[in-house]
Amino acid sequence: MSAPAAPTVTNMKKRLLETKTLAGVLLALCLAPSAPAAAQTQTAAPGEHDAEILGVRVGMDVPAALEAVFVNAKRKPGEERPDAKRTEGKDVRVIYKKLSAGELQIVFAEGKWVREVVLNYAAKPYFADLRLAPTGSIAVVGIRDKLDSVIEYGGRYDDRYSIGYTSDRKLERFWWRDEPTPAGYRVRVGFVSERLVDGQLAAKTVARKLVGVTPGDEEKFKSAMSSR
Repeated sequence: MSAPAAPTVTNMKKRLLETKTLAGVLLALCLAPSAPAAAQTQTAAPGEHDAEILGVRVGMDVPAALEAVFVNAKRKPGEERPDAKRTEGKDVRVIYKKLSAGELQIVFAEGKWVREVVLNYAAKPYFADLRLAPTGSIAVVGIRDKLDSVIEYGGRYDDRYSIGYTSDRKLERFWWRDEPTPAGYRVRVGFVSERLVDGQLAAKTVARKLVGVTPGDEEKFKSAMSSR
C-alpha cells in the first residue's frame, strides 16, 4: 500500500481556517444565553411595566379597585375589604398587608377615585430583570454595563424611563416614566430600588412599584374625575 500523501500548504491553511471558525462558533455559544434563558428573561415579569398594579388603575372608583384586588390577588370570600384604612386630609388610603405579591396601598382622591397605587414587593425583583438601566442616563451606560446586559440579561434596557433618586441623599434609585391619558392628565409609572445600607455601594433589587397621577397634574386629574 502506498504511503499517504504529505499535507500540502493549501490543505494546512484550510484546516487552520476551519479550526478558527469552529472555535469562534463555540465561543459565541458559550457567551450567548440559551434559548430557554432568553425566553425566561422576556417573560420574567409579564405586565410589570403596565400602568396598573394587580389590575388597579388610576381613575378607578372604589368598588372597581377593590374588586380588581380581590380577583387578581386571588383573595378568598370574606377578604373583600382591605386590612387597614386611614384618612389623609380629603384622601383615603387603604392597605392590604397580606397579599402574596406584597403590601399594597391605594390612595383614593377625596375617597372616590384611585390617585395612586403602591406595591411593596414581597419577592423583590432584580432591576436588571425588569430591564431598568443601572445608571442615571441611558446615554452614559458604560461598555461593561452594556456587555453585562447582553451576556447576563439577554437584552437591552427599557429606554422609556428617566432615572434619578428619591432624595438628595441618593439612598434609593428611582426609575419613572409619564404617560398621557385621553382625559388630559398624565400617569406616572415608577420603580424604587432597595434603600442602601452602610457600606453598600449599590442596590440590585427593586423594593416597590408605584402608579399614580404625575406630580403637577393633580388639578387636571380632579377636573377629569369631576366631569364624569
